[in-house]
Amino acid sequence: MAEEKKIIYCIPGLGQDHRVFKGLKIDDAELRFIDWVEAKEDEDIPTYAKRLAEKIEQGPNLYLLGVSLGGMMSVEIAKHLSVEKLILISTVKNRDEMPATFDWMGKIPMKSNSLPKFVIDAQVLLKPFYGKANQKGIDLFEKMLKSASLNFIRWAWNQIPEWESKGLPKAPFIHLHGTADLVFPIKHIDQAITLKGATHFAIFNDKKKLNQLIELFL
Repeated sequence: MAEEKKIIYCIPGLGQDHRVFKGLKIDDAELRFIDWVEAKEDEDIPTYAKRLAEKIEQGPNLYLLGVSLGGMMSVEIAKHLSVEKLILISTVKNRDEMPATFDWMGKIPMKSNSLPKFVIDAQVLLKPFYGKANQKGIDLFEKMLKSASLNFIRWAWNQIPEWESKGLPKAPFIHLHGTADLVFPIKHIDQAITLKGATHFAIFNDKKKLNQLIELFL
């Protein structure tokens, strides 16, 4: 009897959407993409993740793949749904893996959309998020960011430093992380397979290597 096809729900990073997964090809798996929905002002990350999970069709052979903020959401969703395995890319598994930068972010809450708009317009401030990308990658990053919700970016800025998840994920996981990631530096990350020279935009820059490692894990 043929093995049932694996269903992998893919959750992008902040300021990204399903386009970031273009080029991700995993044999014997169906990729389903989840884009962000607007957050409610009073929601924290666990509450938002529970609502995002409503987009997921529960069943056997369910896998989650999350990039950056999408990885954090995947960790939270796995606390509520039966997930075979988690594929975490350029992210953190718990609060302890976050650098001190996020403590600083927590002390400067965004109260309006002016700051996220300024950051988006001042592209140089975003270089850590797409480092080493070719022009095609930079163009994609800019297109996704310009179509992203400023309300959602503001909400995420305020909520990420408040995330208090502890320990390891509830499901078996593989964590793939670049050694040159400036957003979540590798020195803070535990139990990850390192991608030499890869940045926070490994999902685009290193997709061939990611495809191979993910297939081995599955």
